[in-house]
Amino acid sequence: MRRQLLKDSAIYMSGSLIVQILGFVGLVGLMRFLPVEEYGKYTYIIEFISIFAFFSDGGFTQHIIKESSQNPDSVEKIYSDAQSAQVLISGFMLILILGISYPTNSIQDFYYLSVFGLSVVISAYFAPVLAILIAQGRKDLIFYKDVLMSISKLVFIIMGVLLKAPLSYFIYLGFINCIVLIILFLYIRRREAFRKILNLKFSPLKSLNFIKHGVLFTVLMAANVIYNKIDIIMLEKMIGSTEVGFYSGATKFIYPFMFISGAFMTAVFPKLAKHTREKDTFQAIQKLALYYLGGIGILLSTTLYLRADRIFHLFFIDKYDESIPIFRVLVWYLAIVFIYGPISNSLVARNKIKFLVYLNLIMIVLNVVLNIFLIPVYGAKGAALATIVCEIMILVSAFAYWKRMET
Repeated sequence: MRRQLLKDSAIYMSGSLIVQILGFVGLVGLMRFLPVEEYGKYTYIIEFISIFAFFSDGGFTQHIIKESSQNPDSVEKIYSDAQSAQVLISGFMLILILGISYPTNSIQDFYYLSVFGLSVVISAYFAPVLAILIAQGRKDLIFYKDVLMSISKLVFIIMGVLLKAPLSYFIYLGFINCIVLIILFLYIRRREAFRKILNLKFSPLKSLNFIKHGVLFTVLMAANVIYNKIDIIMLEKMIGSTEVGFYSGATKFIYPFMFISGAFMTAVFPKLAKHTREKDTFQAIQKLALYYLGGIGILLSTTLYLRADRIFHLFFIDKYDESIPIFRVLVWYLAIVFIYGPISNSLVARNKIKFLVYLNLIMIVLNVVLNIFLIPVYGAKGAALATIVCEIMILVSAFAYWKRMET
């Protein structure tokens, strides 16, 4: 079992590694090209839309994977219901983006938000397809999709830099996702194995019923996204785009490593969901994930902390020196989240979603309160401190609940 889990994780990670390298190269090029303030504005646009983008998978990805893994004979019905629900949710997401961004932003920012938001809404339509592919173990198709998407984005960015394009050009980057997902969908529709599964029978009643069953996943996803993105929004509104740029600069050497945790848990979660009733097997999978991911996270955080000055000088000379103190705080995010990931996924697999929802909602409030006090005094470093304090609280709370559940 250990060998199979590591093999599946390695396949997902290999694809994710290529994606992260290509994405990192593109972002570094973009950061070197754009002034810090403009890059901060670009980051703000992306993060603002991300607040609503939990709808981009309907909040149902884990729900679809879980149900498909546990009920393989019902995959066709699960997909049809999920895709039908996604149509309604995507429309609602677009209305929400336009309705909230217009009164809270300048006309120019509203234009940027509308364009990028539309690309996210279009991409959202294909979320159930990707969830079905993951549940059925089609790692090859996910791999090709991710690599093609990353190469296309890198070419798009390089063209913009060479042509000295304005900020507005890079806002259209999101439509690369749409094009690649359309190509993937058209391809798998031609395959015999998926032709029957990927039949959409739109039914408003079934859509609402699916949304009802998956509402906890939606709320959990929403709470998690808002919690992770609120720092950028508050920095933009309280201090401005330049400070957002330095904060974002710090995250560029942290968040890319999240692909390790994401790829590992993508491979592990279907197996956790499948063996929830087999206590010994479930715990063995859980502890294996915790052991490997926790160790990797601690090693990464320590190494990056010690090499911070050299890393920033290598990529940016002195342009992002103000990001270094922020980076030294945020870098411990990796160690905490890598330990927390297996615990969180185990709780989801055992339907302990309400606990995670309540925990994330409480942390949103705590994060906002800490930001209100810390950002005016410490700027972006204050937002980083608020994040780490909340992450520690999340880890301690989830670990205590997990241990109590295991006894």
